[in-house]
Amino acid sequence: MDIASWFQLAAICFFGAVSPGPSLALVASNTIVKGRAYGVVTSLGHGAGIGLWAVLTAVGVVEVIVDKSGILLVLQSLGAILIAYIGFRTLIGGDWNVVQQKDTGPTDSKPLLRAASEGLLISLLNPKIALFFLAIFSHVVHSDANRTEIVLMGGTAALVDAVWYVAVALVLTGSNIGRILGDRSKGISRVSGSFLILIAMYLLGEMIRGLL
Repeated sequence: MDIASWFQLAAICFFGAVSPGPSLALVASNTIVKGRAYGVVTSLGHGAGIGLWAVLTAVGVVEVIVDKSGILLVLQSLGAILIAYIGFRTLIGGDWNVVQQKDTGPTDSKPLLRAASEGLLISLLNPKIALFFLAIFSHVVHSDANRTEIVLMGGTAALVDAVWYVAVALVLTGSNIGRILGDRSKGISRVSGSFLILIAMYLLGEMIRGLL
């Protein structure tokens, strides 16, 4: 892969990352409700999922998945259920600011592992990401691409995505914004949870309409 193709790939991945959708809603919600560390780790998990989608696309697996509409349906269903679950958990406010609580020590990795898994799963269970990569990689992936090029593509996609969402998390927890949001954390957790549930309902509605 030459440098021009790499820049083209990085630009496409960036524009895909910044487009609004369930992923942005989840990262923003996790960051606002549970703190900077939770949001950053969610972002890193999401980037890992994006990188995996990129590699699967480069080796031809995504094309097989797209051809099997049943697989896409399962992914869409699981993704909507995951968003609804996170939304409900956030709505009831049982673990808001879980990473920032005083009794949560730096060695307690359970909340951060959950954040990473949420970011990873929300990217892996979004069939639109598979379709996105299938569309863009057809222009940059060649049939004779070697293993190094495939790894480079996956790493580029993961890095661009993670950097964008980490930046979102850092901005949302900046000194002034973070202080304002922190004072309203309980109310924000209810609003964020409700918003995620509405997104899940919308995704399920779109899926049902597609079946009719």
